[in-house]
Amino acid sequence: MSQSASPSPPGDDLQPVPLQELRLLDRGRRWCVEQEIGGLETLTPVRGYVQVQHHGGVLEVSGEAETIVTLCCARCLQHFNHPLSASAQELLEIDASLAAETMGLASAKCDDRLDAVGLFDPQRWIFEQLSLQFPLVNRCGSDCPGPDRWSSDDCEGDPRWAALSRLSSS
Repeated sequence: MSQSASPSPPGDDLQPVPLQELRLLDRGRRWCVEQEIGGLETLTPVRGYVQVQHHGGVLEVSGEAETIVTLCCARCLQHFNHPLSASAQELLEIDASLAAETMGLASAKCDDRLDAVGLFDPQRWIFEQLSLQFPLVNRCGSDCPGPDRWSSDDCEGDPRWAALSRLSSS
């Protein structure tokens, strides 16, 4: 029977954890996520998990998260719901002088660095992973009708440029 990482205590709500505390946990720590994430406006709570294991000079972090956000289509300006999901695994270097020596990971690429006396913030990690999943261009779908009026003959033109046209007429 394999032993899993220790779960987060009830009511923990993804609070930052000192790296020194994580270092003392042989099997790491796991947070189950089903809550709102600060700075991320969502329709549904973020659901998933974060798993962290301290390996001397490297913090191994993995996790999955999903939620639904409301976006505004850049073409027709209508709001639409968009599912966001992230699945990531990364190595975060702790104290650059120790990382490669401690774990023999000289060839491993670490994605980020953490202060050895600092904190790991699982909520921030989930926020960053989900933020990377936002589309570059918000489109409601391949059948997007576009703006209501789209012609060079229109007197009013595209309503998205209305504020700019008011400035030029001043």
